[in-house]
Amino acid sequence: MMVKIITLIFNSLFEGFDDLSIKEFCRDKEIISISDHFFLRNDIPYVTLIVKYYPGSQENQPKITHGKADDSWRKLLLEKDMGLFNLLRQWRSERSKKEGVPPYVLLTNRQLAEIIKQRPQTFAELEKIDGIGRAKVTKYGQNILEITKIDMETLPLGVNG
Repeated sequence: MMVKIITLIFNSLFEGFDDLSIKEFCRDKEIISISDHFFLRNDIPYVTLIVKYYPGSQENQPKITHGKADDSWRKLLLEKDMGLFNLLRQWRSERSKKEGVPPYVLLTNRQLAEIIKQRPQTFAELEKIDGIGRAKVTKYGQNILEITKIDMETLPLGVNG
């Protein structure tokens, strides 16, 4: 296994991060995982991606995922939580499109599930969730806390799941 660190700068012209370099890099590698870290430097947003991978052609590498995405986050949720989970995923999808980044760069499914499980009420509580740092809390915290306060029982039929 190898590790590559790639830092992308926010491109105001595209209103997002130009991910062409990461796509090029990943083209001929088997990606094990990608984690991200947002930060500001001189009021300019950056994202650093830490890519764990096997080099070379994917056919020659051992298969880690066996063709299945990691869905261990599902074990954190109850059936009644799925409506709220879907609301958070919908928000994440819309926001990621606006920012021009993949949804998992904003928050992973596991982080969304942890948010639902822990029900943070403050930015400080939200920041305690693994992988959610100050930059994400500053940028997305208000939206997340507002969504988690929605009473799923009062939504019209069909909206909550």
